[in-house]
Amino acid sequence: MCAQLGETLQRQGWGVEIVGPTQTPGRWRSRLGLAYATLSRSATARTRAHRDLDLVLSNGFLGTGCPRRTPRIHLYHGTMVGNTRAQRGSVPVRERLRRTLAAGLTEALAGRGAARVVCVSERVAAEVRRYYGVRADAVIPNGVDTDTFAPRPTSAARARLGLPENGRYALFVGRLEHGKGSDLLVEGAARGGYELLIAGPTEAGRRSPSASAPGMRHLGVLAPDVLADAYAASDCVLFPSRYEGCSLVVLEALACGRPLLSTRVGWMSTLLRAVPAYQELCIEPTAEQIAARLQTLQLTDSAALCAAARSFVLDNNSLSHWAARWGALVREVLGSSDPRPLPMPR
Repeated sequence: MCAQLGETLQRQGWGVEIVGPTQTPGRWRSRLGLAYATLSRSATARTRAHRDLDLVLSNGFLGTGCPRRTPRIHLYHGTMVGNTRAQRGSVPVRERLRRTLAAGLTEALAGRGAARVVCVSERVAAEVRRYYGVRADAVIPNGVDTDTFAPRPTSAARARLGLPENGRYALFVGRLEHGKGSDLLVEGAARGGYELLIAGPTEAGRRSPSASAPGMRHLGVLAPDVLADAYAASDCVLFPSRYEGCSLVVLEALACGRPLLSTRVGWMSTLLRAVPAYQELCIEPTAEQIAARLQTLQLTDSAALCAAARSFVLDNNSLSHWAARWGALVREVLGSSDPRPLPMPR
């Protein structure tokens, strides 16, 4: 997201520098929960060392330590507290405490003192207010390349990916981790009567048990144009995530016109308010729900729902719309339309 925003602002004439943490927290700092503060201070060191900066864009817990003299926009993709609560059963107690207290405090402080606070969805804005006492000044959902991620002929896409023409495929895009619902995929797809396709990295850089299970194909990490083929080749997209702010996978799937079986997390509440009938395709994060929806999907014509959802994404989440909103916000904060350099801690 930092790279995409940087490129967008550069095209608008701004000089952009993207910086990140330069210090690795030691073992004891990590055990005591000080890793987040260490990483944040390290990421913002560049902003303290130079006085010629006109604006800083920070995000997540990487925002503490920025000088007050420089205007800053802080972006929340979600909250560590909300994410930890959503998957608390899979996270050890000590780690839950570190994420909730240490990371949560660092994330809360990162948003304070910013000229503007931006959230990627209304759900995230509500969490930031609830957990951190920080009010969002703007909600700017993520943007997606609607030229690349657009409907394509299914047969041609399957041929390019080497998939049998007569298969029935459910696609998952993302990391194979508990928070994304990866533990539900294989069983849910198999019980629903679909072969599972997975596009994304394996766990910890190695092949995981899920990646080698019968009834699934791991496609690996795909370039955007090939990923668009994967969406087109699938009969539907599975996204049983337990927590999201505004998922690019959701936006890409909808822009491609594919039926999306997603949990009601993050930005999905915005879509459901605009297209209430899309509730028919929503699921709870259980293998039983996934299987039931997949079985129902085989008997349902979801073309109208997919068209309505795609139309909403085209109108509200295209890259051009996203770029215009960010450009306007930057000019508003600086009180000028003249391009200036922007370092972006990430």
